[in-house]
Amino acid sequence: MNKIAMLLTNAFMPDPRPFMEALSLSKAGYPVKILCWDRGEGLPGRELINGIEIERIRLKSTHGAGNGQAFFLAILWLKMLWRLRKEKCDIVYCHDFDTLPVGILMKFFAHKKTVFDSHEVYSKMLGAKVFAPLKAFVGWMEKRLIGLSDAVIVTCENMGQLYSSYGVRAPEIVGNWKNVENFTFPPSVLEEEKARLGIKNELVISYIGNLGPERIIEPLLEAALEDSSIFLIIGGDGPKAAIVRNAAGRRANIIYLGHVRYEKLPLLTALSDAVYYGYERSHSMSEFNAPNKLFEALAAGRAFVGGDFGQMGKVLKEELCGIALDRFTVESVKNAIAVLKDKGRLEGFKSKAMEAALKKYNWHIAEKRLLKKMSELTGGA
Repeated sequence: MNKIAMLLTNAFMPDPRPFMEALSLSKAGYPVKILCWDRGEGLPGRELINGIEIERIRLKSTHGAGNGQAFFLAILWLKMLWRLRKEKCDIVYCHDFDTLPVGILMKFFAHKKTVFDSHEVYSKMLGAKVFAPLKAFVGWMEKRLIGLSDAVIVTCENMGQLYSSYGVRAPEIVGNWKNVENFTFPPSVLEEEKARLGIKNELVISYIGNLGPERIIEPLLEAALEDSSIFLIIGGDGPKAAIVRNAAGRRANIIYLGHVRYEKLPLLTALSDAVYYGYERSHSMSEFNAPNKLFEALAAGRAFVGGDFGQMGKVLKEELCGIALDRFTVESVKNAIAVLKDKGRLEGFKSKAMEAALKKYNWHIAEKRLLKKMSELTGGA
């Protein structure tokens, strides 16, 4: 069976999407090794997680370093190429565009098959710290390199349409969908965890994820500071962590957990009544937004409060599983919370969420698409 080397530019702590894909591919008989970047997290250089071999390249840097990150990426690519020379892999599986140059070089100089798995449109994710000419160059490179891949996998329809306009043939949509069984817990377990966190009879709303500048968390915090009948669970790292920490220090109905390991996330989602995801609509990635938070909420059968744009807006309107906000303001978030406090509406959202997860948005369906694409790539070998 063809061996796969997956490339990541994070430290794999683990990263949910690559982890799910690696497990599915391994279960189907493909040996998988993940080669990733430890920027100073201090994780083991080599590790075995659920049968998946992990190797971390230690190269100290930070996320969001701007123009200077190009220098570190170039060194990382050289280190990855050096490691791949020793690997007897058949397929180089590149997660996001910042690993794709390595895959393309391996394709043309080592005759390996290259898979490009796009979580985000990389050129649209580059922040204000990156010079406009560099952003334009990355966009130009995207249009040329993605089409050189042997297979292209995307997270949503809008991204697939964008890459098709680049000339990519048949990009496969493999959503960030989840296994319902992983988000299902006995009531006694949920009640025990609620008691541990200090939750009583409040409406529980959670957000556990990146706390970057494009994530709009302030209106939710403001609502909770004024209303003790709601209980917020916030987790994650990023520039806005200090804002969350400050709010949690002021009120007992706001708890900040810091970084949350992924294996803990399903339980925290399942004990919530609703999952919140505030995102800046003006951000260049908003039309391609298909967040993990949405599909975690569906898998747990929980209401979702998100934006009326991108894939999440489409799902919210089609599946009637939550509230789609045009803008994230204190007023709009308070109005959404008022709707969630109506137990009939809340239970309706939860029921629709579970129905959507069971029928459409679950990993078993995504897994079949992934394995179909890999079978096409390898000729069924």
